Amino acid sequence: MSKIFEALQRAEQKAGTDMPQQADPNPGLNLSPDLVTLFRPGSPIAEQFRFLRTKITRPSQGEVPRTILITSALQGEGKTFTACNLAVAIAQSLDEHVLLVDADLRSPRVHSIFNLDNAKNGLSTFLLQKDSLGSLLHKTEISKLTVLPAGQETEQPVEILSSQRMKSFIAEVRDRYPDRIVIFDSPPVKLAPETLVIANEVDGIFLVVERGRTPREDVKATMEYFGKEKFKGVIFNGYETRSRYYRRYGKKGYGYGYGYGSKTA
Repeated sequence: MSKIFEALQRAEQKAGTDMPQQADPNPGLNLSPDLVTLFRPGSPIAEQFRFLRTKITRPSQGEVPRTILITSALQGEGKTFTACNLAVAIAQSLDEHVLLVDADLRSPRVHSIFNLDNAKNGLSTFLLQKDSLGSLLHKTEISKLTVLPAGQETEQPVEILSSQRMKSFIAEVRDRYPDRIVIFDSPPVKLAPETLVIANEVDGIFLVVERGRTPREDVKATMEYFGKEKFKGVIFNGYETRSRYYRRYGKKGYGYGYGYGSKTA
């Protein structure tokens, strides 16, 4: 049994003894209000994330993507907000467990949203072989959701995330757990070449786009680079207009784009 498998198994066993299996009627008292799927389950935005969860976990065709990359073209478009809320939404389902990995070693934020202690160590220290995985995993207040924070910022994010150890880690967590979905929050594509390296290893890619901010040509170029096989769609932040390419449940919020090509931008 691999060390990665053992570490994840211990995290789940610890969760079974330390965490209630049923949802707490007042969960997340120490968590960020940005977790709208937890704090505002009846809101239009939360409905959007549950809709996206269904599209991922119950696809009309093809296999369920077990490793998912959430990224954006530019900084500040809501990728971390999306990754965290999607992770919560999937963990709230009956069948799937979730491992949320903060792979943004340049500007990590996942640990602050989940209010994690001792988050100075995480993915970066694991990949540099300074800590074992088991000591870095954090079980959250949400049943079935485990977080691996980014750890300390580093001057070598490309080299670390391009390493064979990272590739082995992604393959291990994907192949060992048929009921687990692993979500990677990565840096914006135009700012960090390591995101393109991670994209080569995962099963599915979602691009977060902020309405009225991201240039159409940037979105189209990013989609074309990823390719149709892995690219699963665009998640629109603040999209308001109805069209056959989008679903929305409120005037503003998150919408999931179905199209592929320039019309989805």
